[in-house]
Amino acid sequence: MQGSEILIAQAQHKNELVHQLQEQAYETEFKQLDNNQVTKAIEYILENPHFGFFFIYTENHHIFGQILMTKEYNIYSGLTCWFQSVYVKKDHRMKGIFKQMYKEFMKYAAKQKAGTKLYVEFENKNAIKVYEKLGMIRTEETIFEDDFVFHPVKIINLGQDCVTRTSSNKKELEDLLKKGKSILGNDLTQQLQIEDCLNNNKNAFIITESSTDYLIGLYFIEFSDWRNGIILWFYDFVSSTYNNGIISIMMSNMLNSIKHKQIKFNPEVKGIRILVDRSKGQRLEQLLEVIGLKESHYYIYSQKSD
Repeated sequence: MQGSEILIAQAQHKNELVHQLQEQAYETEFKQLDNNQVTKAIEYILENPHFGFFFIYTENHHIFGQILMTKEYNIYSGLTCWFQSVYVKKDHRMKGIFKQMYKEFMKYAAKQKAGTKLYVEFENKNAIKVYEKLGMIRTEETIFEDDFVFHPVKIINLGQDCVTRTSSNKKELEDLLKKGKSILGNDLTQQLQIEDCLNNNKNAFIITESSTDYLIGLYFIEFSDWRNGIILWFYDFVSSTYNNGIISIMMSNMLNSIKHKQIKFNPEVKGIRILVDRSKGQRLEQLLEVIGLKESHYYIYSQKSD
């Protein structure tokens, strides 16, 4: 289209991005976002691109489409680029705008040798059709969450005899992971990308300890433009015990310590999501239900970049 470009958003695009995010939130989930919080969130992303950046579609210097890209660093699979805040203005749909942005996103992911993922509301049938037409595949993963801003959950407190802390000590983490067992059954004897996660996520590991046992939460960070803060995505837990009762107590302590700010993060944590692979995650689902977490209303789609 004449005068059209796909760019990485800069400071001069802030106001239009804020407006489009508010439109997107109301249209897709009937949420009315706080203008001040969204503005601060966009400013933070633009000033801290390691948390993510926006691909924008422009015509004659006006934005008509956007994708926020955030990055997952995972000790098992390495880097995954996530599509977030996907939106095309109503009067510019069915013109191939998302497809153009998608191609640029995939080119970037391919250069990074990264996979790609997104999550989408169950009810967003139109978006699901578009993603599937582009070759994205629905995974067997589901999300359990505590959204502190929009849908807070009371995580059941099962015990107080634990201490929770973060760790960025590579040697300590290697030793603990070597002695523990993945709740999802992942192979901890393979070469793990611990250093990569520490370099890019700062603290990608949180540890809860009792007098005899420990639980490690493995997570990546999403900066949420809707919430002006971070969401911690846990993709596995590693335990020194196979006793479900003890694990539930430690998991309850870990998640409550985050929620009640006993463990400090910067930016502030605005939610917790736990990614569960249904093909091997039945035990984890049961543990999460014991402490009061419920399944969210999202599907997850993925695609390998070339």
